[in-house]
Amino acid sequence: MGVRIVAAVLTVLAVAVPVAAAAAPFNTSQFYTQTEFERAIKPYTDAIARNPNDADAHYWLGVAYLHAYRLARMGLAPYASGFAPRVEASLTRALQLRPGMLGALVALLEFYSISGNDVKWAATLDRLIALNQPLPLK
Repeated sequence: MGVRIVAAVLTVLAVAVPVAAAAAPFNTSQFYTQTEFERAIKPYTDAIARNPNDADAHYWLGVAYLHAYRLARMGLAPYASGFAPRVEASLTRALQLRPGMLGALVALLEFYSISGNDVKWAATLDRLIALNQPLPLK
């Protein structure tokens, strides 16, 4: 349980810090109506349409879907109740394009935690831990 709390804290930090992106960060500090949400993700979907290999656009789109999915699970964004496959697809694609993208890994970790997928959560946590290189001994 403690590991999940640490993962949640890391998610908040990773999502709050931009990923040196050309795309502007998605605002996770507000509620969106369906129309507002569609307008907010348009820059990411447009960027992906122009360049399907834009890791940053896939990342921010995944963050947006994750935000809406979180709200849907609390009953605050019913339009996003079916966003789970979109969250996973966007963040997974970002990681395919940039395997070491910390923000995408941590967001995916949170997604698996809140969606109850313990097997994928554990595999993603292992992947995140593997990125942590030990410090050299002096």
